Amino acid sequence: MPAFTNRIRFLFRVFNDFLFPPVCFGCDAEIESGLVCASCRTMLMTNRLLVCPKCGRPVKPGLETCGRCQIPFCLSRVRALGPYAPPYSTLIQALKYSRKTVLVKVLGQALIGLVESDPEMNGADYICPVPLHKARLRERGYNQSYLLASEVAAGIGLKLSEPLVRVRNTKTQTALFDEAARIKNLCGAFKVKPGIELDGKRIILLDDVITTGATMDTAGRQLLKAGASAVLGLVVAAA
Repeated sequence: MPAFTNRIRFLFRVFNDFLFPPVCFGCDAEIESGLVCASCRTMLMTNRLLVCPKCGRPVKPGLETCGRCQIPFCLSRVRALGPYAPPYSTLIQALKYSRKTVLVKVLGQALIGLVESDPEMNGADYICPVPLHKARLRERGYNQSYLLASEVAAGIGLKLSEPLVRVRNTKTQTALFDEAARIKNLCGAFKVKPGIELDGKRIILLDDVITTGATMDTAGRQLLKAGASAVLGLVVAAA
């Protein structure tokens, strides 16, 4: 009976793959197995954005600076796997909005490679995810930044810490296009938990995407106020 059941399951899987062949989450190309195609995997593991020499934000390919240096920014540097375009954007959207948490392993491995190749990040004391407000966490069911931070921490033996709490349920930054509105929206959004000691610690602050840098800057300032010696940003993509 078990052999017959296994045979039925195998035939069902073959029939299902024939009707709905697996596709790459990064580019929708048809693949035989796995989550991403060979091309997207290569991009994830090798295309890493440099940092702006003036402010430390990610610099898109072909540009010398980020173009946003006039906006205050407290992080020493931010590293990103690539620009907010496929496959990075599609993978983030699948993880964030379609509950494809299996992608944490793929993205986490890419971020691990980025941290290990960066001498400043490789010497950090903690990795800290940008927190969600408790209402947003209940709605989504998980914090994608926490899942990614956990994967990176486990992969390189870095301590995972959650010193920050989001005390205001702000509007999503993607709905705000004005720089001043983004900064105002995040005013007072983050606090460091009572009793947290960060004196002299170098912290990697992880989020899925950086756009203007307002979210990471606001969160980073709280970590610096709590005694951190430096805050380094790590993201999947730069918009």
